Amino acid sequence: MKVPVSRLPDIRTIVPGSVMPEVPASDPGRDVDRTARALRSLAGIFVLTWSFRLSGYLTFTPWLAIPVVFLGLTGLLVIVAAWLPSSVLDDRRQHQIGWVTLGAVLVALALWSYFQVFIAPDYPTDEIAFDQYAAQLAWHGINPYLHSMAPAFPLFHVSPNGYTFQLNGQPVTALSYPALSFEAYLPLLALGVTTQAAVWTNVAAWALGAVILYAVLPRNLAPLAVVVASADIYIGYAVGGVTDALFVPLLIGAAVSWDRFASARGPAAWRGPICMGLAMAVKQTPWFVVPFVVAGIVLETRRSSGTGQALRAGLRYTGIAVASFLLPNLPYLVSSPGAWLRGILGPLTADAVPAGQGLVSLSLSLMVGGGSLLAYNVAAAVIFGALLACYVVTYPALKRGAFLLPSVALFFAARSFGSYLVMLIPATLAAAASTRCSRHGPPWRWWKWVVACSVVASGVVVGIAVTAHSPLTMSIQSVQTTGQLATVQQVTVNVANNTGASVQPAFTVEDGTTMTAFWQRQQGPAVLGPHQKARYTLVAPSYFAMPSIENGFQVLAFLGHPASVSRTAAYLVSTWRVILSPDTIGHTVALGQEITVQAEIVNRLDQQLRVADEPVYLGQVIYAQQGLQYSQAVINHGLAGETPVEALTNDAGVATFVIHSSVAGSNPVYFEANLVNPTWFYPYGYSPILTVRFGS
Repeated sequence: MKVPVSRLPDIRTIVPGSVMPEVPASDPGRDVDRTARALRSLAGIFVLTWSFRLSGYLTFTPWLAIPVVFLGLTGLLVIVAAWLPSSVLDDRRQHQIGWVTLGAVLVALALWSYFQVFIAPDYPTDEIAFDQYAAQLAWHGINPYLHSMAPAFPLFHVSPNGYTFQLNGQPVTALSYPALSFEAYLPLLALGVTTQAAVWTNVAAWALGAVILYAVLPRNLAPLAVVVASADIYIGYAVGGVTDALFVPLLIGAAVSWDRFASARGPAAWRGPICMGLAMAVKQTPWFVVPFVVAGIVLETRRSSGTGQALRAGLRYTGIAVASFLLPNLPYLVSSPGAWLRGILGPLTADAVPAGQGLVSLSLSLMVGGGSLLAYNVAAAVIFGALLACYVVTYPALKRGAFLLPSVALFFAARSFGSYLVMLIPATLAAAASTRCSRHGPPWRWWKWVVACSVVASGVVVGIAVTAHSPLTMSIQSVQTTGQLATVQQVTVNVANNTGASVQPAFTVEDGTTMTAFWQRQQGPAVLGPHQKARYTLVAPSYFAMPSIENGFQVLAFLGHPASVSRTAAYLVSTWRVILSPDTIGHTVALGQEITVQAEIVNRLDQQLRVADEPVYLGQVIYAQQGLQYSQAVINHGLAGETPVEALTNDAGVATFVIHSSVAGSNPVYFEANLVNPTWFYPYGYSPILTVRFGS
């Protein structure tokens, strides 16, 4: 006989003290709730990080302790609140707390941005300087597309390392962006604000983008806006001279529910394409999003309303977007169409040096490719077309990546800056969270062939780019440093032309990911003949272009014909350095009293190197308020004031120095040890400075 479930005994009545095991919940709603709580906790963690960021500036402004304390406590309370039961804080209250969290982050962003400007007021990039200078010209009725932007360099104190250089070593001096990139600064100029106007406009645009993102994301995902708004890469770009923040709020507006364009009525039918057009009027990056969005609109509409209606929807979206793009550009397009067109196409047509964090970094840092910069741009174009084809034939599989797929293609371009790769992400989040889950039929029956051909074509063009041999073979023959400044001011390079044509190389130095201003050719032929070898002596054009000897560097050579890059191997002075023991002497040393200082050779991981008979040099100097003064201390029974003094290491890699002084002074003596390259005689591996105060 079947026993009813309701009459079955409870296992807890059979086994006293036992506990019924919990059955794992499979409720999707519970997973969503946990996701929301986790994201709110993450938002609280980022509020805490703002407290830590700002605490570094307390000595500049003591009252900053108030927001530091407030942000720290707010971050902790947000995390606690995120996990309170719904009966205590329902979803609506949690969302309101999220707004407070975002507000705290934006206040912190404004304060942090102020201190970044306060510490380093010079404009770090040419693009932000060009845009503000163009805005100032436009404010006075002058067409900036007809004028050189070179006066912006001294006007905004742009370091030469912040210039955009052509392959011949000359800086770009033409305005290279659509008109809204500088018209966005006109409101502040109209108010009489010229100091840091571009920086504050960029920061305000990023803050506005964060607010819009929080408002359009579903409540369970809205805390992502706090996370994105606080990410180092974005706030660094906003205050650091990258103007992409200007199009972020516009592109988010274009991304929200973009797939409903054909069925939308009223203002909602205009919002998307207008925002897209205005985003395109700021910078060229949003241009590459348009084909994916238009294709998606056509495909969405075709499956519900037929091909004719779909094409009309796509054309209507394109027309509104193009009109919105042209509106802020119209005065310059009408007055000088050629100059305007050359300006907005500048980043695509100018022979600018390759740079960025994309695939091209292999050719800039490793002995991989570099023989054809055109091959990288062709690869980017082919991959862009391949992605668009795959997007169309597999639609709607890639629908929610429509706003980010262009970044994948730009990753393979010769200029693939980090901003190209990350600034489309906020709009992608808005699009992915607001578009409908399309339940259409299966993809096109030949989609596998399209995907396979796309993969093969992409692999071929990438292979060509990374296997095109550099035209020059280069090696660093010697360097000359600045001594205690620990920078390189002169480099001698051996160069061999592997081609059958004469070339005219232009040289620069790459320090990490930073490409300096082009170096001056002091010796060596301007034109290197076919299969010819030569030795070039290059000197830094300024202090800013001198790489550190501690971090290593490499020399790059660019050719315009063919457009290519060649490079030396990385030059690292040594992984050795010196440390002193004791590292501090906190009391006054009596006159005539001897102190023993040991200089130990270690590697970059502070591991002791047992190298015997290695010369170590200990120098002494007094850094007085009025300038450098000679010290009168005696090192290893040498002459008073003798500097530097050499000592050899023992079997343990330790050199010993005995120091005393018979002269007292109001200023301490500063001792510093270093090593010297035995071939080129430059100092390196400087120790931390040891200060000793001699007195009665």
